[in-house]
Amino acid sequence: MSPDRSAVETVSVLGRKIAAGRFSAIGAAILGHARSAKPAYICVSGAHPLSLARADPGFAAALDGAALITPDGMPVRWMLALKGYRHSERVAGPDLAPWLITEAEGEGLPVYFYGGFPDQLDALRRALALSHPTLKVVGWDSPPALPVRPDFDAETVARMNASGARLIFIGLGCPRQEFWMATHSAAVNGTMVGIGAAFSFMSGRLTRAPRILQALGLEWLYRLAQEPRRLLGRYLFHNARFAWFALLDLASHRRKRGTR
Repeated sequence: MSPDRSAVETVSVLGRKIAAGRFSAIGAAILGHARSAKPAYICVSGAHPLSLARADPGFAAALDGAALITPDGMPVRWMLALKGYRHSERVAGPDLAPWLITEAEGEGLPVYFYGGFPDQLDALRRALALSHPTLKVVGWDSPPALPVRPDFDAETVARMNASGARLIFIGLGCPRQEFWMATHSAAVNGTMVGIGAAFSFMSGRLTRAPRILQALGLEWLYRLAQEPRRLLGRYLFHNARFAWFALLDLASHRRKRGTR
């Protein structure tokens, strides 16, 4: 029997439940949460967050509280394929955010942007005014510097809820955005999506890697060339940790299959 291409399943990768399915199916599931106006948050996770979760129980709990964790990096997609979900597609923040924005514009779904520096949000505002002139944006918010584990911010929650936002894009970077969403989700009447650097891509501040590098799982090298100081330590350490834990994960998966 062929797999249901409209279905979204979850598969354990390094101990976290990752959404497995077609890009459009995962996107549709996120929109379903947003339409409900009930509290929920979405994490977009590649090698770095999944590696970090193995060392930080608090961060692991933040990921586990998400309604969905999408497979950001190609290595995560490859893990899904190796576990039998070959139809699964990568769902990266810089791809997911524009897709959701297009759908939200078509439906008239109110959206809110939280994160980034003021000039970054201004650039994003100008870019979206040209590409999505009828998008219903009900809030732009550039917070001051936040700790990695932000405290509860009642004023921001009140602004988000008063705006009527149903889809809230959080661009604080990992792990700050995951901790922020986990801390605030229960109080926010909408679906938050942590999209990391997608603000910079959508505003034109950063450029995506060529498709061939993305397909080969080498987008991280392209990103490293753009932001070497910020990303060098992260990639060298967490990519290696992810590879090691992935090998252990696959070995365990095969042992379990062999005992059935």
